[in-house]
Amino acid sequence: MATPNIKRKRLVEKSLPPKIETYIPESRLFTQLQALERRLDTKIVRKRLEVQEALGKPVYKKRVLRIFVSNLAANQSGAPALLGADDLDEGRFGAAEVPSWTLRVEGRLLDPSGTTSKARSTPHKFSEFLNSLTVELERNPDLYKDNLVQWRRAAAESDVDGFEIKRRGDEDVKTKIILDIRTAADRFKVNSPLLRELLDIRGPISKAGFIMKMWQYIKFNNLQDSNDPDQIRCDVGLAQALGSNVVSFTTLPQMLHVFLTRPDPLVIEYTVRVNAGDFHMAQYAFDVEVEIEETSRHNIGPLANVQARHRELAQLENQLAQKMEEIHNARTKRDFLRSFAEDPVAFVHRWIDNQTKDLEVILGDRRHGLEAALSAIMAADSSAEQMTAERQKALEKETAKWLKESALYDEPWADEAVFHYLSAKTQERMQQLLQAQHQQGHAQQQQQQQQQQQQHSALGN
Repeated sequence: MATPNIKRKRLVEKSLPPKIETYIPESRLFTQLQALERRLDTKIVRKRLEVQEALGKPVYKKRVLRIFVSNLAANQSGAPALLGADDLDEGRFGAAEVPSWTLRVEGRLLDPSGTTSKARSTPHKFSEFLNSLTVELERNPDLYKDNLVQWRRAAAESDVDGFEIKRRGDEDVKTKIILDIRTAADRFKVNSPLLRELLDIRGPISKAGFIMKMWQYIKFNNLQDSNDPDQIRCDVGLAQALGSNVVSFTTLPQMLHVFLTRPDPLVIEYTVRVNAGDFHMAQYAFDVEVEIEETSRHNIGPLANVQARHRELAQLENQLAQKMEEIHNARTKRDFLRSFAEDPVAFVHRWIDNQTKDLEVILGDRRHGLEAALSAIMAADSSAEQMTAERQKALEKETAKWLKESALYDEPWADEAVFHYLSAKTQERMQQLLQAQHQQGHAQQQQQQQQQQQQHSALGN
């Protein structure tokens, strides 16, 4: 048989009694601890929201992409020194003998130092890190027309490890390879050298990063107006860069947008060698810093024990609530015994009076205020007609006394008495409604019976 889960009743109020500091001065530390706990809870909630927001966003890390440029040459040994576009056709040489070359642009990610074969992440394709690739061929436009090759990223296109461009020709060709590197967030180039120097910007930066750099510069140099925080009093360098001595915070992002342009693409110059053998590679490789999404999320390891920490905090909260309840009970017991020790007779009278009031409230036989005063005095007389002048004065005096004691209605029994009174009135009203409904139903039933009897009599006649 399964044991039902019994929820422990926790004490909602965790503050110490007001007089406890008189007897235990160290209890002041608990009050200070509660204030510290409230501030800590506020910071924990804010940090928790920040962590949840960060976990919902992809995390990127920087890696190095190495780019290789090379070319292949075919059928170059038997070709004439200079061949035009009309000469390089299959009619004179045949499909297998036409001189040609192939330009290859490839790239791969470099593994961080210390990476083992098991720790390697999923391989990435070269085209994943490009928005576009453009190749310009420096050839005679009269002889060759396809001197510009462009590739742009398409949504449904598969990524590749490299690009190849094949052309016919028997002479060296200078090429210019223009790569637009893809980034996780849109990054821009600050086109103002003065702003780059003031804000210490060394490369492409995002809009949010640019505004944050500007805000840090304003705070560090104390440029915010003390009377109007929305106004920025520019120093000499910032005024020269922005073209104004006073700038408003609301217009600052729009002003900074003018200084942002697309970053410069990566340009690689390479000469296709056709007389250096069947294969030729550039003397240098080119390393570019790129951003890839972090899938393993190793950087959130400290958050793995969050649930365990929450359970531990819940246990401490339960223990704290238990101790606070024990303190309140001990204080109530102490006040009870101390009051009895100081004046036992008055204490017993108060205790009996309180018990009597509670019993009258429970039984619903409690009378208050003017009604109690009148009943107390009228009980001494056999009838209201035999009331003497002295008794009349006593009645007025007792009535004034009850009316002046307005604090009587602030006692704990007042709310409960009102509740019992309203409950009784509600029950009485429900009984009246049920009785009226019953009588109405009975009357309708009698009326139907009379109608049926009249119909039978009419049929019999």
